Amino acid sequence: MAEPEESESELAISVDYVPGARGHAVLAVGPDADGVEAVAVWRLSPTGRAGGAWLVRLDEAAQDDQLVRIMWMLQGRCLVGWNREAPVAILERIAHVLPQELVNMLRGNVLTVSDLLAEITEHRSAYSDAVDRQRAVSKSKLAPLAWPSEVPDHEDLAIRLAAQPRAASPVAGSALALTSAVAMTAQLWQDTEQARYRRKYLRALGEPQPLPPRWLAWLRAAADNSAQATI
Repeated sequence: MAEPEESESELAISVDYVPGARGHAVLAVGPDADGVEAVAVWRLSPTGRAGGAWLVRLDEAAQDDQLVRIMWMLQGRCLVGWNREAPVAILERIAHVLPQELVNMLRGNVLTVSDLLAEITEHRSAYSDAVDRQRAVSKSKLAPLAWPSEVPDHEDLAIRLAAQPRAASPVAGSALALTSAVAMTAQLWQDTEQARYRRKYLRALGEPQPLPPRWLAWLRAAADNSAQATI
C-alpha cells in the first residue's frame, strides 16, 4: 500500500515576506513606446512580486535626479539577469549619473536565472535520492516525488516568457519577461518544498523554506552589506 501524503492545504509557506532579505531588481534597456531608448527598472520582492516599475529615457537620465532616486531604492537588493553580463552592462551605461558607491554595491550583487534554476534542480535530485533510500528500508510502496512542473533551463524559460502578451513598449516587455522568470523560479521552489514536506520521512530535512539556501543567502548578504554601509 502506498504511503499517503499530507494535504497541500497544510503546507502553506509564506511567499512574500522573507526575514533578512529585501529582494531583487531587474534592469532592461530598449525602445520605449515612442521608440526612444530607455532604461526600465523593476523592483521585486524576494519571491519576485513587483513592488515598483519605472521607465527613464536615457537621453534624460542626466538632466535630473529621477534615475538616481529610483536606483537608490534598489539598495540592498540583488540584480537578476539571464546572465551576469547583461545587468552589469546596463549598470555601466548609466553609471555616469549614479554615485559610485551605489554602482559598486549593485555590481557586487548579481544573480543569474541559470544559477537559481540549477539550485532548485540540485535539491529536487537530493530529495528524490532520499526517497530512494527510504524505499530500500520501507515496507510501504513509495511513489516517486511528483513535481507540478519540471525545471526548465533558462533558454527554454526565456523563449516561453518572450511569447507573453505585448507590453506597453519593447523595453517594458524585456523587464516583464525577466520579472516573470524570477517569480516562476520562486514558484518552482515553492512547489518543490510542498512536494517534499508532504512526505513525513522527508521532514527531517528541515522546515519548508521560502527560497533555496544559496539564493536566500545571496539576498540576505546583499541586504546586510547595504545595512553595514549606512552605519
